[in-house]
Order: sequence, then C-alpha cells, then structure tokens
Amino acid sequence: MISLLLPAGGSGTRFGSAIPKQLLPLVGVPVIRRSLDAFAGLVDEAVVAGPAERLDELRSACAGAPMPVLVVAGGGDRQASVFAALNASHGERCLVHDAVRPLVPRRCISACIAALNDHVAALVALPCPATVKRGDAGRMVLATVPRADLWLAQTPQGFRRAEGLAAFARAISAGWSCTDDAEVLERAGHAVKLVEGDPINLKITEPGDFALAEALLLAQDRGLQPASK
Repeated sequence: MISLLLPAGGSGTRFGSAIPKQLLPLVGVPVIRRSLDAFAGLVDEAVVAGPAERLDELRSACAGAPMPVLVVAGGGDRQASVFAALNASHGERCLVHDAVRPLVPRRCISACIAALNDHVAALVALPCPATVKRGDAGRMVLATVPRADLWLAQTPQGFRRAEGLAAFARAISAGWSCTDDAEVLERAGHAVKLVEGDPINLKITEPGDFALAEALLLAQDRGLQPASK
C-alpha cells in the first residue's frame, strides 16, 4: 500500500492572498485537488494535514479526489504536519508532496515509488542548471560554488513507513529543524536516492508561479502543451 501525505498548512501571507494558495481555484479546480489528481492510480490513499481551523475548507477542496482522502490537523510547522499525516496513514511506502505542486509529471511519481523498492528513501530533484554564487551580508560574491554535484529538491519525497516514523519521531525529540522531508531521513542515517525531476514540476510560491501554472494548464487544454507524463 502506498500513502500520499500532503502538508497543507500554508497561510497565503507570502503569496499575498487572504485565502491560502492551496485552496485557490486553478483553472476552476482548487490547487490542492489538482495536486491530488496528479497521483491518480499511483497511490492508495492520501492524508492531508492542515490548520485545525481550515479542515472543513480542505475537505471541501479535496472532494472528488481520485483516492480516499483523510484530512487531519497538522502541527506548528511542515515537519510536524508531515509527522501527523504519517501517523494517520497506512501505507508501507509513503510519498510526501507539496500541496502547491499541481503539475508534477506522473513519470516522476512512478520513478520515486520504484526507487523505494531498493532504497529506504528517495526524492525527486533537478540537476542544478545555473552557476551558483556564495555571497556575504553585503551581497558581494565570496565564491563560485561547483555545481556538478548540486541538485534542486522537488517533491514527491518518499520513504518506507517504519524508517520514516522512527526518523520523524527522532527529529521531534532531538529538535531537528529540517528544510525538507529527505533531510529528516538523511539526519537519521539513511541514504536517499535521487530521482530526476522536471522543470514543469513547479511549486506555487509567488503570484507569478500561479500565473505560469495557469498558463501551462490552459495550454494543455488547448493542445499547445503536452500533458505531464
């Protein structure tokens, strides 16, 4: 059994909206529902963790998803929300996905799931395409960072359930503050497999990201852009 975990605690402050961006309609469908739809036929259940005061809104936004969806109260940050969703899930393998990455290609999801056959944990990521500079507080270049072994993390990020539960419990008890889910497994001592991602797998963070996602979906509807595979 494969579980999909969606932390959905964003408030929309950074996005500049009174409504959290995961609840906004994207070409007529809530962003979070589009993120769920991307996993149709690839997972057996989904657990969404969000703010206690927005659980009914999240349930409404997820209605009609292509898998059973359980909505639970999350924690004070992403890490705690993922742990809450993980505890409410049932899968032997779990995928964590950003609720605001609605365009993830199915091949990326399938590759991440397949990687868990041979590895405890895996994540979708892109080889870094740009020159990377390290700067100081005054925005002066300190060094150029070699990029040959640098990757830009995306989601989904997956792990086997038993090891994931132990790693997230340890993170909370030890006070770890990790920037993504794979780091939790890394700090617990597990090797994490890199699975190549896709530039279309964008995370909606700023209004421009939303406009781009909308344009890509409209182009797909008109046959101008291939659907994500």
